[in-house]
Amino acid sequence: MEIYNDILSAIKLELTNGEAKPTRVQSLSNLAYDKLARYLDELESKKMIVQNPLGITEKGHDFLQDYDRIRDFVREMGVKYLDVSGRGEIYER
Repeated sequence: MEIYNDILSAIKLELTNGEAKPTRVQSLSNLAYDKLARYLDELESKKMIVQNPLGITEKGHDFLQDYDRIRDFVREMGVKYLDVSGRGEIYER
């Protein structure tokens, strides 16, 4: 789920700056190009993105919103020993 979030967030960021290019999305999501291509195919099969031109569907935007809500909820609950930040932080009650 985190990888999907990283890719969708990178696409969203790039779209605010103009056109989303796969190499830029690759760099922002910190993936090897072959892995990015595989994940893009998966996201497209789940109807979360379109690849030509690269963009996010309504379902992809819904995923980003839901992911943010879940992440915020976990942070608010202060779940111990769960790294939800992606930065190695541990949240305690």
